[in-house]
Amino acid sequence: MGDLWAGVAAVSAAISAVVVIVASFFAYSQIREARSARHVNLLLSFQEKYHSPMARGFRYRLLSGEFGPPEDFDPARLSVDDFHSFWQLHDQLEMLGVLVDRRLLDFDLVLACFHRSPPQVWAAIEPYILTRRTVASPLEGQNFEKLVRRYHASSALQTRYWARSTVL
Repeated sequence: MGDLWAGVAAVSAAISAVVVIVASFFAYSQIREARSARHVNLLLSFQEKYHSPMARGFRYRLLSGEFGPPEDFDPARLSVDDFHSFWQLHDQLEMLGVLVDRRLLDFDLVLACFHRSPPQVWAAIEPYILTRRTVASPLEGQNFEKLVRRYHASSALQTRYWARSTVL
C-alpha cells in the first residue's frame, strides 16, 4: 500500500511541477504584455504633445532657421510664447532621452515614431545647450544628447540619410 501512495505522491508532484511551469510561462507573457502596454501608453502621451499644432509650428520655425543658425540661437531673444515652446520642446526630448536610457521606453519605438526629429532639434540647439552646461548645470540636455547618439548609432538610419541637406 505504501508504494501506491508513493506513486500517487510522485504523480501529484509531477502535475504540480507542470502547473508551476505553465503558470510561470503565463506570468512571463503577462509581464511582457504589461511592458508593451506601458511603452505604448508613454509613447501615445508623448506623441500627443510633441505633435500638437503649436509644437509642430515651433519645431518647423526652429529647424527652418527662423531663429538664426545654431551657433547664434539664444532663447533670451525669443518672445514669451516661443521661449515657453523652446523649453517645452527641450524638456520633452530630455524626458524622452531619460525614458529610453532607463529602458522604460524602447528606442526602436521612438525611432519609428519620431524619425529624425530629435537629432534635427539637437543640431539646431546644441551650441546653446553646451554653453548652458558651463553656466547653469553640467547635466543640461545630457539625456537628450544620449538619445541623439543612439539615433546616429542606429543601423536603421544609414550614413547617406544623415548627409541629406533637407531638414524639414
